[in-house]
Amino acid sequence: MRTEAGGITLTDEITVRLIQQCGGDHITVAAAKVSTTGEEALALASPGAQEGNAGLINYLTAHRHGTPAEHGLMTFFVHAPAFVWWEWVRHRVGWALDCPDLGSDMSFNLESGRYRKLEPVFWVPSRDRKMVPDKGHKSARPRFRAANPGHHAAAVARMAQGYRAAWSAYSAMVADSVANEVARAVLGFGVYYSGWVSCNPRSLMSFLSLRTHDPAARFPSFPQAEIETAARAAEEVFARHWPVQHAAFVRNGRVGP
Repeated sequence: MRTEAGGITLTDEITVRLIQQCGGDHITVAAAKVSTTGEEALALASPGAQEGNAGLINYLTAHRHGTPAEHGLMTFFVHAPAFVWWEWVRHRVGWALDCPDLGSDMSFNLESGRYRKLEPVFWVPSRDRKMVPDKGHKSARPRFRAANPGHHAAAVARMAQGYRAAWSAYSAMVADSVANEVARAVLGFGVYYSGWVSCNPRSLMSFLSLRTHDPAARFPSFPQAEIETAARAAEEVFARHWPVQHAAFVRNGRVGP
């Protein structure tokens, strides 16, 4: 959904697009084998070496020996509202700084609201986005149901009204020579930012364990729908380029090694 409304763009779209990828299951195998074969492991560092080593990758994942899965790279272009970025960065800080030995770090470069005027693009929920607390709802285990058409339309109208007022104030301040870094404070969490995110397979598995919901997971998580949309898009890339490692991740309860 993407509509123009009074000088601003309203959308529910979240973009996660692969920019570059390095490595694969074969690199995980070679990194694991170097501990027992030394220089001989170099022979495994080429595509095809993972054949016959699915058992090794599964063993490493099951026993949470994650460092061999750190020797790959994915870089994504992401276009998402500020609250999605907040969820993403919160995950990165909580794991990378508190537990650096887990290898769960991610790297970010976002467009700067200090250095350039942001675009008037704001998030609104799609019609099928479940957004009304349902029976049994708890903050740690949220349950939502879809709003009826009138309820949904009213919520979107209120959001659009707020966004237009915020954008008008922001634009007026910038035009009046107020610094971008000051004026941006009125835009709130619904405004979109673009940026790059880089991670290795191990860090992505840790991210997916917390930012996707799967009832079959060993530790089911209950993320907000929009960060899960972003996480699932990244997972599709992971599954395509590291199919053996992704299968082991799923088989072992979606626990980051």
